[in-house]
Amino acid sequence: MNCMQKKPFVISISSVSGGGKTAVIHALTKRLHKAKAIYFDEYDLEGPSNFSERVKRGGDYNEWNVNPIRQDIQKL
Repeated sequence: MNCMQKKPFVISISSVSGGGKTAVIHALTKRLHKAKAIYFDEYDLEGPSNFSERVKRGGDYNEWNVNPIRQDIQKL
């Protein structure tokens, strides 16, 4: 199978603030030459404004409108 036939995949990295996410992403994009990075912090997403209440409700990630991220991934 040549490179044009391979399906793309997404690697998602999460951690606490200062946990090294950016360092890992930089290392991956250097090793995976065609890799693209998308950073959650670069998006102004619509979602719950009260973090404490969201956690009490179970922290459902579906409360966020992540369509802008989804669209950018699809473009890549």
